[in-house]
Amino acid sequence: MFRVRRKFLSFIFSILIGIVAFQSCIYDFYRKEFVSEDKKNDEALLLSLFGLLPNPNQKLYGFYPGFSRNLSDSQFVTSEFFPKSSKKKIVFIHGWNPAERDADPITNDEKKIQNIKNTFSNGMVHFQEGRASANSEFDLYLYTYRTSNSILVNGRQFYGTLRSNFTDSDQVYIVAHSMGGLVTRVTLASETGTLPFVKLVVTLASPQFGSPFATPSFIGSNPFLNDLGSYLVGTQGGSELGYTNQGSGQTVISGAENLVLDVLNQSYLNFNLNGKFISFAGVMSNCTVGETFYYNTGCNILTNAGFTQSDGIVPRNSARLGNLSYKQIDIADCDHSMMAFQTIDPDNAKSLNLFTQVITEIRNSPY
Repeated sequence: MFRVRRKFLSFIFSILIGIVAFQSCIYDFYRKEFVSEDKKNDEALLLSLFGLLPNPNQKLYGFYPGFSRNLSDSQFVTSEFFPKSSKKKIVFIHGWNPAERDADPITNDEKKIQNIKNTFSNGMVHFQEGRASANSEFDLYLYTYRTSNSILVNGRQFYGTLRSNFTDSDQVYIVAHSMGGLVTRVTLASETGTLPFVKLVVTLASPQFGSPFATPSFIGSNPFLNDLGSYLVGTQGGSELGYTNQGSGQTVISGAENLVLDVLNQSYLNFNLNGKFISFAGVMSNCTVGETFYYNTGCNILTNAGFTQSDGIVPRNSARLGNLSYKQIDIADCDHSMMAFQTIDPDNAKSLNLFTQVITEIRNSPY
């Protein structure tokens, strides 16, 4: 019976991936033939969905430490040309960009690098300046992708990118912020494939059981959120950040469901894969400690809805995967952006300490 259930879950997961990919193909074909003026861009996108070309909207870079905190684009080197060393590897993967749409032009290198900087500039500065001696032990890589696409599609593409850039003798540690954690979970799912060189994943404020702010039944009941929320989740990737009532310790939101996360999380339980994950959760002690107005506002909305512990976007239980991961760590008074080391002042102790703690957890992990 257990084997049958495993096969059934694998079948369902494969069907989900296939449906999303097929819908994307149809959509891109329509744009190429009838709408888009830039047919070459759309042809490249279509071919990438069939696995005939790399997806032009995703890329892995190696990072060259420099001397200035004003990070130069020249420090980001396409992974194929980044010198391979015997050091262990850390891969940063960013989270959701709500402004992205599938209809946007192909992302050029400048925009790709800016997407990475928007999330991880402080983290790269800490690495560059030798915080926790990270740059003496690790090489740093950075991965970017189009977040409006399904996490199922992005996860498979991330898998292919990692597989083509690293060997089984490498030791790779992934540090994933927000949606990046969900993409990584698809990447490492049994249904996607195996990557034995990935030793550990550190998730930073990843909505592993979803976020209320990507949930139609939650945002639709709040006039302040209704129009804005509908725009933010109006993509396949955005909708897959939706909250699920399924999961250990979850508070129930009426009408909330997320089949993609439910099947993915059940697969992880069945194949005992959560042991490779350390989950960091931001916990704001009050709704004024965030560095931006919208995270403080999000904290107030979540608190009034019964989620008294959150980073202003992701409830604590969702970020901690309901205590199902190998280890769970709460970070006090950090909003959702700060959970990616992003503070207004790079020398802010919260940013420095979180970076040090992440590196320490990687070093001390049993993998």
